[in-house]
Amino acid sequence: MLKSRPRAVNAPSSAPRAVGAGPSRPDTRRFVRTWGVLVLLLALSFSLAYWATRPSPDREAGRGALATARQLEGFGTHVAASPQLAGALDLVSRDLKAIPGLEVERQRASGSYRFHDRAVDYGVENVIARQQGDTDDALLVNVHVDSAMEGPGAADDGINVGAVLQAARQLAGQDHHRTVIYLFNGGEEVGLTGADAFTKHPWASHVRWFLNLEAVGSGGLPILFQAGKDDGGLVDLAGDTARPYGSVLGQWLFQAGLINSDTDSRVWRARGWSGLDYALFEDGYRYHTPDDRVAGIGSGSAQAVTDLTVRFASDVTGSADLSDRKPAPYYFDVLSRWWVTLDPLLTKAGMLALLLALAGLTWRACRVWDIRPGRVAATAGAALLGLPAAVLTGIVVGVAQSLAGPHAWFAHPWLVYLVTLPLIVLGALAPQLLLERRRRRRTPVGDRRPGARTALLGNTWAVVVLGALTAWFGVGLGYLLWIASALLVVSIGGFLLLPGRWRAVPLLMGTFALFVLIAQFARNLFELAVPMMGRLPTAVPMDAAVAVACALVAVPLALILAPFAVHAGRPPRRSGLALAAYTACGLLVVGLISPYDSAHPKLVSLFQEQTDGQDARIVLEGRDYLTPQKLGIVDQVAHDTGLRVRDGGLAARKVSVPEGTVSFDTAGPTAPVRIAIGANRAELVRVTVTGPGLSVGGRPFEGGEAVVDVVGRFDGHTVTVERSGPVRIQVDQVFLRTGKDADRALAALPDWTMGHARTVVQRTWADRRS
Repeated sequence: MLKSRPRAVNAPSSAPRAVGAGPSRPDTRRFVRTWGVLVLLLALSFSLAYWATRPSPDREAGRGALATARQLEGFGTHVAASPQLAGALDLVSRDLKAIPGLEVERQRASGSYRFHDRAVDYGVENVIARQQGDTDDALLVNVHVDSAMEGPGAADDGINVGAVLQAARQLAGQDHHRTVIYLFNGGEEVGLTGADAFTKHPWASHVRWFLNLEAVGSGGLPILFQAGKDDGGLVDLAGDTARPYGSVLGQWLFQAGLINSDTDSRVWRARGWSGLDYALFEDGYRYHTPDDRVAGIGSGSAQAVTDLTVRFASDVTGSADLSDRKPAPYYFDVLSRWWVTLDPLLTKAGMLALLLALAGLTWRACRVWDIRPGRVAATAGAALLGLPAAVLTGIVVGVAQSLAGPHAWFAHPWLVYLVTLPLIVLGALAPQLLLERRRRRRTPVGDRRPGARTALLGNTWAVVVLGALTAWFGVGLGYLLWIASALLVVSIGGFLLLPGRWRAVPLLMGTFALFVLIAQFARNLFELAVPMMGRLPTAVPMDAAVAVACALVAVPLALILAPFAVHAGRPPRRSGLALAAYTACGLLVVGLISPYDSAHPKLVSLFQEQTDGQDARIVLEGRDYLTPQKLGIVDQVAHDTGLRVRDGGLAARKVSVPEGTVSFDTAGPTAPVRIAIGANRAELVRVTVTGPGLSVGGRPFEGGEAVVDVVGRFDGHTVTVERSGPVRIQVDQVFLRTGKDADRALAALPDWTMGHARTVVQRTWADRRS
């Protein structure tokens, strides 16, 4: 591929073309042929990445899991400690008691747990079952039965509840060396309280390992997205499942704080337990919405979760040697067929070996191909400049898209693949293309092979250097660079050692393999990031952030494409005009299409605020830059319902809810404040205190704000806050019950939105000197 066709020996040399002259017809054919093959390979790679991860059809167990999820959906929104959740736990308990050999207990527990930047005082219920093994050492299989306040939670986590019930039936007929404990916890969505409550149960003392099943979407295969730092043995077992599927990408996003969420595993890893987190993540548009229903769950997902649970639990509770903990490796799958793990220490050593091997190959190649080392170094420098160039291009493209039509990618994620990503790949290639253009202008027309081979050497150096840096600093996302480093070094060796046209075979095969890995990485990244970033509460459009995220894909892709781009030669005439037209058309499409539709709706939250001393009003909030006010939703709802617009919201009649009385007591301006909340039926009570030197239960809060959530303490509860000066306190009692005005407003929302409503009763108190 990198070898140009030799001219006939007796043919007269052609006269050099004038500087600035366009490419000849053979050059044009080379350009079109090279890029045509590359685009075809990329299209094939992305198709493989999609179809290889389609679940097998649901069998009997999958259909049974869906039936359970449908029953749970029938309870409606079932938040922690609610009567609806109690009914759901009754259903789970009955099904477990029908399985022979299981001990089933209903746990009721209360306590306090510090969750990130807030404390949670809770009273929750769990259903726990145990299948005793030959030893007490136990694997905990965890799912949560409670739903978020926004919807019925069929995928998060109803489908997993059904799958674990099916898995428990299958595992009950097997003998186990170790014990299996199933936790159907009733408090994940409110600060991981169900997990904390379980740690108080006597069976918790025997748990050594756990499998946590979650969902941030409603389809596809369950993906391994998080493991503990010493969970290498369990990560290896993940590769023994029928469809190994996972990526260190999810773990990196969690650890970097880029995913604004958490799982029950936080509680258990703090206790020293080893475990893995799996989640369904495709079609994240339904996550924590009223549309999280069984009808939206992808075909085969329930069966896939069931099969995963049975296989993993059988391995852990069987004869697997898990006595010694070892560091977790970097991990990823290849087309959900092969499982690859890379030991961090061996990865560092391997990258060092590749650096030495590349140095030797470069010395040999410069002698054989008559290439100056300085040209290789300059090409490598231009390739490394592609990283900041890609980021800068992403910012420019993102800003342009936000000006043309912000958020269009949310409802149309194909825009990321067909508009944003190609432009950023071109931006990453730009430093090298400009360098090659400068060289062509300064060099007489001649053999193109040194230029393409120089690009291969220079880009391999860039890949290996970046790979070595990511390995040294422990950045797991560098696995693409590590694999690319090995394949490119082998490709250079192929060019030096193999005869004739066989020289290009290692490069072509390695390129296709890398395209497949990059396609998988891109699909996992965008499948997760697009729905999530589309609902982040920000004051600016997220278009630039999405575009910059594309650089994670664009940079490795550009480093692989660069040698082929040099081989292809100068583009045909008017290519710059074609690129400008492509960009303009892309921005035109972005500006014309809607950022939301019925399949990718805007989530609108309606809060009926009832603050002491003020008239009630309904506040409409969106989770992204395009607020209901900017989109005209408030005015439209007001027009359709006849409700009056007031202070950016809608005037409403007060709703009677079972709120508790709130009283405040303190002995002085620096003495602790006691907030007493009377008997109530609120789904959530949130106490927010602002002031200096705040602490609750002896644990300080940073930033001058302390937040305490109270869940399931219906008989009344007192929160005591220590402080060092004047404070202001706000107590919000949150109810799912709403009035007729909120219901009318909800029904009047446009069909490209999805809404849910709550009633919030506020009481405030402040020191006189605050």
